[in-house]
Amino acid sequence: MNTVKNENGHGMVYILWIMVMSIVIFVIVVNIGKVYAVKQQAATATQQAALAGTSVLVEATVKGVEAFDRSEVEEVEKQRKADDGKSVSELIDEEAEKNRQRGEAKDIAYIHALNDVLPSRITDYESLKMSISRHINGAIDHFKQVVREVIEDNGGNIERSTVTFSLDYRVEVQADATYEAITDHAENYMPKMSKEIPQKGSGPSLRYLQGIVGGFD
Repeated sequence: MNTVKNENGHGMVYILWIMVMSIVIFVIVVNIGKVYAVKQQAATATQQAALAGTSVLVEATVKGVEAFDRSEVEEVEKQRKADDGKSVSELIDEEAEKNRQRGEAKDIAYIHALNDVLPSRITDYESLKMSISRHINGAIDHFKQVVREVIEDNGGNIERSTVTFSLDYRVEVQADATYEAITDHAENYMPKMSKEIPQKGSGPSLRYLQGIVGGFD
């Protein structure tokens, strides 16, 4: 009879051990899933913020070009004569349409047109460079605000976020999102797992801005 009781006791211990290990494994799996979800959240926040910031700079560029086209400076007349009577805005629109016909998305087609049309004309016409620079500088505060709002709206942490230009003039946004384990004890099984999951997002190259802007400080 004593032997049977001992076997029953060992069986109960074994069942409890299986239950505890199953719970631990479940907690670990759930937390790993949360890490990947938070990583995706941070990636979305930074990518969307970079694209939104790029849009602000493109909009400011367009206003700068239009202001140059409307101005009554001698350089405007020189530029139009050199380009068969077409304004810079018209040249950009024509190039963007060609890009769209080649299958590019509307926004990308327009940015590629800016990169193709503006650099040589910015070099040749100081007033065009100054007009674009003035509008870009005037939009920096709005640019920063938009980037921060997009990061926050997508669940990212704005306190440690940074915005820079890459070497090829892409807006780069770095931010993180906070990971929280479903139990404090679960983190004992994952000591290398950070609570903040950093990610970086970038927009398309705005290489026409070379020599116009240097940073966002």
